[in-house]
Amino acid sequence: MVSGNERLHPNIYCFLVGHPGVGKTRSIRAAKRYYLETPDPRPAPTSMTAASMIDAVAKSKRNVVFSNGKDMDQLEYNSIYITADELSAFMHKYDEEAIGVMSDFYDPQPYAQTRRHLDLNIKIKSPQLNLICGTTPSNLMKYMPETAWEQGFTSRVVMIFSDERSIGDDFATTETGLNTDLTHDLTAISGLVGKFEVTPDYRTAVSNWRELGEPPLPSHPKLIHYATRRRVHLYKLSMVSAIDRSDVLLLTKDDFNRALGWLIEAENTMPDVFKAGAGNADARAMDEIYHYVLTMGARGPVAERKIINFAKEHIPLHSIERVIGIMERAGMLVQARLDPKTGLKMYKASVPDIDTEGNLLQ
Repeated sequence: MVSGNERLHPNIYCFLVGHPGVGKTRSIRAAKRYYLETPDPRPAPTSMTAASMIDAVAKSKRNVVFSNGKDMDQLEYNSIYITADELSAFMHKYDEEAIGVMSDFYDPQPYAQTRRHLDLNIKIKSPQLNLICGTTPSNLMKYMPETAWEQGFTSRVVMIFSDERSIGDDFATTETGLNTDLTHDLTAISGLVGKFEVTPDYRTAVSNWRELGEPPLPSHPKLIHYATRRRVHLYKLSMVSAIDRSDVLLLTKDDFNRALGWLIEAENTMPDVFKAGAGNADARAMDEIYHYVLTMGARGPVAERKIINFAKEHIPLHSIERVIGIMERAGMLVQARLDPKTGLKMYKASVPDIDTEGNLLQ
């Protein structure tokens, strides 16, 4: 597809973000199994540096001959797929050089690099990288420095957040093989080559959306720069929608609506990534203290001295009084009475009110 004067490929960078146990690894491994069934797959190594990434892309050159409608044309490109169960396994620390290379390989622009000490002159006519990677919210916040959210790489990533846990029967007899229909479709899709065309109704839908300000626009501070690249994400998802529907490389209004629906669904939960990963030492200590008082409270209110002795194992001494005060003002701890012997406060943990159907009452 051509947007303005630049070509766009339907490659996507995707982070699956969620707490342990939500199924990130299963989803990524399933995607990899299907990809490996396509003709001539080019999986990337598990762990990569900037240099190894460039080398892997350089070695993955393809030449495809196809009809452009009038004559036969030839396309040369280099493409690899990164399928990493865990972000830290793929890149154990934030590497600005590697992140920069990934930003370059998101768009199919010519790439060149010279390494004098190895006497190498690498030229890649049309590099392309595809990425699906899993991570927890806390690891992502720890991994990405604050400045990273103001740079180009994070604006190129679509984050899918979920905290849902499905409960299944671990002993049920299920079919573990790949779905043959899906494998067949992916094989057919992998053979599609050419330029996407757009229908008038697709162009009209995009123009109307842009005139309205591309609603609903993400408002989270860390998504400000991501918002500038939403239209690119929309076009890429539109191409995915089109080849999912048929083998005709044509974008219609239905593809616009479908792609925008996918994008909005992902963006609705993106702020939850930052909320879930924003825990700090005090917050974790508060959770520990609350659980302690809740457990001990089964035998009656807990003396403040016991809470202090427990808290000093989790936070510095100078922070204990402040943290207990915050918990009291937040309603996590409720003063029950004063200990008549010591004059110290006695606390109990507040328990959320639940209705008869198990719903939390505000």
